[in-house]
Amino acid sequence: MSVSGPRPFPSRDQISVVTAVIVLAYVLARFLVLPARAVTATLFGSALGFELSGPFVMMVFAAGLISAGSELLIRGHPQFAGRPARRTVIHWILPGATALVLGSALNHTPTDQMWWLGLAGSVVALVVVLIAEYLVVDPADPRHDAAALALSALAYLLTLILFILLRHLGARAWVSALIGGGVAAALALRLFALKLAPLWRSAFYAGVVGLICAEVIWALSPLALPAIAAALLALVPFYLCQGLAEHHVLGRLTRRVWIEYGAVGSLLLILALVWGRA
Repeated sequence: MSVSGPRPFPSRDQISVVTAVIVLAYVLARFLVLPARAVTATLFGSALGFELSGPFVMMVFAAGLISAGSELLIRGHPQFAGRPARRTVIHWILPGATALVLGSALNHTPTDQMWWLGLAGSVVALVVVLIAEYLVVDPADPRHDAAALALSALAYLLTLILFILLRHLGARAWVSALIGGGVAAALALRLFALKLAPLWRSAFYAGVVGLICAEVIWALSPLALPAIAAALLALVPFYLCQGLAEHHVLGRLTRRVWIEYGAVGSLLLILALVWGRA
């Protein structure tokens, strides 16, 4: 049911406070030296380990903060008036992923000039994602489709940036596959929800998308490919599997859809090959 009267809009004060706190976390991660902590474990007799750096902990903290801020904003929407039990967890995914991925990318910018430019872009992205998440709450809102399109574009961009970052960092194959597959599954679930697909079927297909992406990332790890080429190759199954599964769930998997996704997928493969030879 759409809301009568003036169209609802999120509180500017709340958006400003949430964004300012995230920016503070980014600045602290850049200029404050925090101790790292090694985490080790044994699985099936094999030693596993990774290092929790100070900046990474700050990015996780920032992701949690913006997710909490998104919860506060969404709860203020008129659609939630008198319905406190309605779930909002799905609205945490993109804000949290935006803060985590962009913040992690900022931590690896080579120069201060690029860092400040990246910080400005990250602030814009954070504001956009918070406003868009608010606007998609009501499917009858005339701004819903534009906001959903913005969130979809951001989800694909974040996936590409994440895959580039994982490749650039050169982490162990299982670490990259676990992080890349997990985030891909979460973002795929959010994309399904934007089209109002059934939640439990969406969760199953999102898990499949994440698993396929994890396997591709794992398989690409030993190959000597530029980061952008490897990321594009990993993005292809995410784009194809998520999009085709979404249309299948909604009963819209037509010949035109197959052609559209085949064409875009082929273009991504060509771009990956071009960068791979550069």
